[in-house]
Amino acid sequence: MTGYAQGPYPYLISVPEDEIFRLKEKLASIRFPDELEEAEWDYGVPLADAKRLITRWREGYNWREHEERLNNALPQFLVDIPVEGFGTLNIHFVHKRSNVKDSIPILFVHGCEYYTNQYTMILTWSVRARKLY
Repeated sequence: MTGYAQGPYPYLISVPEDEIFRLKEKLASIRFPDELEEAEWDYGVPLADAKRLITRWREGYNWREHEERLNNALPQFLVDIPVEGFGTLNIHFVHKRSNVKDSIPILFVHGCEYYTNQYTMILTWSVRARKLY
């Protein structure tokens, strides 16, 4: 397969409402085990911590607020790149220019969803940084 990349296309985080509803239903249906006395972290997350986090995700987490915050902080894009032997890979990336003339580009490569908070902090700092040389 030969070809050229298609895109980039703007991307916004937008979790469908039915997916959020399904997650909340699953969280509400959890059957918690008994906890061994004084187990603390020896056998995983303490039950009280797990219950607190699940309650937060089910009742207190504002999905739309966090989507909006991430969408505003990170200009995100998708690009389709044909790779011989693998088909077309849909690559997600963030592109934000520095306000420093002739700054060096930084490329962050990720494989997990949790990168966004760390990258948001680094990008916010780096695009506002002053030239040091």
